[in-house]
Amino acid sequence: MAVRGRPQRLLGGSVLVACLTATVVTAPAGAAERAVERAPGGTPGEVALEEASFVDPTAQVRRPGLVELGERVYVGPFAQLVPGLRAGIAIGAESNVQDSVRVEAWVPRRSGEERALAAAGLRPRDGVRTGERVILAHGSAVRGPARLGAGEADPADSGVFISFGALVDGAVLERDTGLSALSRVGPGVVLRSGTLVLPGKDVRTQAEADDPALGKVRPLVEADRLFNAAVVEVNVGLAREYTRLAAEEPDAVHGINVDPGGNVFDVSRDAPTVESALCTGPEVREPRFRNRVIGDVCFEDDLRTLSQRMGSRISLRADEGGPFSVGTVRSMGNGTIFHALEGSDLSIGNRVTYGERVVVHGGGRPAVDPTTGVAAPTTIGNDVHLGDGSVVFRSLVRNDAVVGERSVVVGSELAVGQVVPDRTVYANDEVFGPVEW
Repeated sequence: MAVRGRPQRLLGGSVLVACLTATVVTAPAGAAERAVERAPGGTPGEVALEEASFVDPTAQVRRPGLVELGERVYVGPFAQLVPGLRAGIAIGAESNVQDSVRVEAWVPRRSGEERALAAAGLRPRDGVRTGERVILAHGSAVRGPARLGAGEADPADSGVFISFGALVDGAVLERDTGLSALSRVGPGVVLRSGTLVLPGKDVRTQAEADDPALGKVRPLVEADRLFNAAVVEVNVGLAREYTRLAAEEPDAVHGINVDPGGNVFDVSRDAPTVESALCTGPEVREPRFRNRVIGDVCFEDDLRTLSQRMGSRISLRADEGGPFSVGTVRSMGNGTIFHALEGSDLSIGNRVTYGERVVVHGGGRPAVDPTTGVAAPTTIGNDVHLGDGSVVFRSLVRNDAVVGERSVVVGSELAVGQVVPDRTVYANDEVFGPVEW
């Protein structure tokens, strides 16, 4: 793996990827052992920390010689960076590749797709390249060849935002663009600067990408750009502080463990707790645990029960928002993700069933808590069923509700026992439309 930025050096003496001592890569023996630039006294120097990129130990980086990371990049738990035999991956500075994101530099294409790619200036060997400040959010994916953040970086733009479960499938995304949750942009399509794909939409033609009247896209607004800028700032901070944590306590970036703290949005290092969803139970730090549970995640279940009911490749990460109050788990499928925006938390009831690749993300709901005057938290009630690939964001899901497979609930309140059908976008308390792909 190489590092792009200032200065450019291959790993082994890099000051830019200062915590790849913690990186697990599929590579020849010894390839995961990387040096850390240190100041006298054995901890990373402040200059190295400010420039450092961090790759979580659970992330998979195949053929690391064909992967480049810029400065201040964060790669989250269970992310996968998969170059082709001759097609590489380059992630630009201040970008982030979040939990369970998959980036493939090359995938087989039909002849019609190859012609569309060529018309957009994409060749099979181009791989996947991103500009600066590109956000690949939880569970999203990129299939190459693709370019994200094409064009010269402008401090006034917001980079690129790819939301939960969205797919860039052989497309070109100019700077200042985005994909909403569970949306897709198909081969050869160019998404113009200032454009956002709507939730669940499948953009297959250039006309659909260019004309909001066709119902697939809308113009970006200033609130979108401010949101994206905040996400970039948070993940730059996480790259820095996870680097510090890995250098000071290498085991702490594995398994069930503390968050890195050290940021204005999360000052202290907190460990998960068990046997009380009210965060009054015993702290747990278990670096050998197969999943990543980070920060003040508070479980009603004990650790043995959690191990029995959890699948694999699960990332429950309270390193930005928190705490997460988690009632008894009925079952939790592979690839489940919890996270929360700065200043927000999660409250989850008892006997919840999570399918595979579920994303539950905290953020202030549109409703305001009358006792505090602030936005109410994302809340999941008792006996809720969340289907495979479903997303819940900034919402209240009341008892016995069901969110279908590959459906997204955002900015909404579901009634007791309400069912959101499979492949449905439910936004602002009404059905917005289907997930089209």
